[in-house]
Amino acid sequence: MDLNLKIAGYDITQLVDQYREKTIEELFPNFNIISNEMGEFMELIWDEVDANSYFDLSITRKKLVRNLKTVFNVGENVEKHLQKRGIKTLSDLKFNLRFGQSANELLQLIKEKNFAELSKNKYIYDLDLGFCFKLEELLFLDIETLGIYDSPMIIVGVGFYKNAKFEIHLFFARDIGEEIAICEHLRKKILPEFRCFVSYNGKSFDIPYLASRFLYFFDENPLIRQKDTPYKDVNTKFHHIDLYHQCRRKFKGQFYNYTLTTMEQRLLHWERENELPSSLVGMCYRKYLKNPKRYIGLVKECIEHNYYDVFSLPLILKKLL
Repeated sequence: MDLNLKIAGYDITQLVDQYREKTIEELFPNFNIISNEMGEFMELIWDEVDANSYFDLSITRKKLVRNLKTVFNVGENVEKHLQKRGIKTLSDLKFNLRFGQSANELLQLIKEKNFAELSKNKYIYDLDLGFCFKLEELLFLDIETLGIYDSPMIIVGVGFYKNAKFEIHLFFARDIGEEIAICEHLRKKILPEFRCFVSYNGKSFDIPYLASRFLYFFDENPLIRQKDTPYKDVNTKFHHIDLYHQCRRKFKGQFYNYTLTTMEQRLLHWERENELPSSLVGMCYRKYLKNPKRYIGLVKECIEHNYYDVFSLPLILKKLL
């Protein structure tokens, strides 16, 4: 038995002892092996996830049409003045001499669900455009890496709705060489099925990281349109609802920090069964690569960490709505 095994102060003794000599296949029987032109990787599937995460995106449209600040030359003071006069929605401004043209243009974009143009308005936030998408068009995303910038991704977790049920699929690289096959699967099989990302701080980390790995392997980025510039543009094709920024904005000053685990505790009122800090995922995976039989418990912990990262995303989105 190992005694007092720690990684950066985190006690891994029980994980090492409890799962020694097990295999990933034994620990996660819900797996597939996916093959493509670039190789193989393991897919872990949970297709009966908590149904309480289901929600209605159309509510965001109702909020948007009541946001008069989105009209050109209407700021907070003018909005308050208009509201006092009984003007509550963009439709109420349609025949206004000063604001009518801008209001009508916005209403047309809303009718068309033109999220690309609407997102250029500084008073329209990511979440406000949820009505532009069907629930099945949202791709919930979280990645795990070796921890060094531009180093390999080891797990890519995605979640999506199918037949009113939320599914979680984790793409796991059993060794670093399988990352390219995961990227190939993402760009050919996964991304074409969706139109909007949902993440937690993904605008700053996950999506730029994905773009970098696509460019590293394929010299092209499937997140941008053909007219855009690789290495400059990161994501121009997909809308992106970043829950981190929404939480900071909506709950400003209410919490001591806005990490995902804090939001889980404060908004969702639940604690993870898995307690591995995100910062240790890379180190745990490295130990696993050196001695898989001994450290299989560590990679189990990494996988479950990513699972919970994806699991909580639709629940937090529902709270924000």
